[in-house]
Amino acid sequence: MNTSRATIQLYLFFFCIFLLFAGFLFSRAVLSIGIFLIIANGFLQSDWKERRAVFISDKYLVGITCLFLFPFLSGLWSENKSEWLSVMQDKLPLLLLPFALAFQKGVTKKHLTSIALLWIVFIFIGSVWSAVQYLLQWKLYNQLYHSSKVIPTLASNDHIRFSMAVIIAILLWLKLKEWKTIHGPTMYWLLNTIMIWFVFYLHLLGAKTGLLGLYAIVVPLILYQLFTAGKKTIAVLGLLFVLSLPVIAYNLLPTFKTRIGYILYDAGNWRTGNLNGSFSDGNRILTMQSGWYVFQKNWLAGVGYGDIKTETNKWYNVHAPSVPLSERFLPLNQWLTSGSGSGILAVLLFTLVVLLPFSLKQWKKNKQAIAFITFMNLVFLYECTIDDQFGVFLFTFFTLYWHLTNRPRL
Repeated sequence: MNTSRATIQLYLFFFCIFLLFAGFLFSRAVLSIGIFLIIANGFLQSDWKERRAVFISDKYLVGITCLFLFPFLSGLWSENKSEWLSVMQDKLPLLLLPFALAFQKGVTKKHLTSIALLWIVFIFIGSVWSAVQYLLQWKLYNQLYHSSKVIPTLASNDHIRFSMAVIIAILLWLKLKEWKTIHGPTMYWLLNTIMIWFVFYLHLLGAKTGLLGLYAIVVPLILYQLFTAGKKTIAVLGLLFVLSLPVIAYNLLPTFKTRIGYILYDAGNWRTGNLNGSFSDGNRILTMQSGWYVFQKNWLAGVGYGDIKTETNKWYNVHAPSVPLSERFLPLNQWLTSGSGSGILAVLLFTLVVLLPFSLKQWKKNKQAIAFITFMNLVFLYECTIDDQFGVFLFTFFTLYWHLTNRPRL
């Protein structure tokens, strides 16, 4: 009976992961259901004491859970309780997933390989769909890129989160190559072709986050893996190709060329102080200025997560009144959002948690896992990633996935 129950729960675990991946691309509701089920599956297993012991002894799992603590407590002094509750719903995986995924009995390296392949397949499907939308109306999208509009993506048309998903897929592929769990020439060349496609797609999409991840994280890691595998000639040739890739993309892809021009134009605007919320990077700077304003005035405990928008609006009304309400976002920096919402202790805790993997033995050995957490830290500098459903999912689930791959017995 115990074996049968454990088998059923293992199957449910993988079914939940399928729901998570499908929900990320196609339905927020399905994503929420998948998260609820995978948490329930973890809590309802018969290994409660063992799971609790593993969780308590793992300071990183406890740290991720604590990221929920200060935003939750800030509800005590948030006037807008409905806004606070909405934020807490998005952040709930931070509280419960680390315990639910502290470990999963029966999971092997083969299973983790299957999870990685499933994510790669889902993201490949999403990227092809996105590229087809461009091909169907390429003239229109070439024009829209002049006003910072990009080609449609799945994941509720969130091109930033989708480009992050592509980077994660490439990092998973690199892990599979290190594990050498992909057998057969057909699968080998198919995956390599998909990775080449991902590189092309990131340039076609032109999302800055995806390109940052590609050139600052993925390329150095690929070169490192080639050098350590003794493929120095291939690494040198690859480096030369990478250096020429932006030039090739600039001349062959109108979307990439226009995107570069837009970025340079936007940069000129914020250097001259011409910030009115009409351009993405300039608007990003305004959100940070508003967040810094709120944090300075409420550095001890913050204003409460329910009232961040209300308080940042006060700054906008004085310093940037021409920015429409629809363009006034949360401070697009995770440290500023944490500080303005929950105060200095939340900032210190967040800093400790996101830097902790760099000091953990098993994480330091896992170069792809370190690359992932480095990428997330870069994104945290200009996004409040763990304050929306997709961002919380990408950070929490894949951090825990990499944590599972770090297990010594795997």
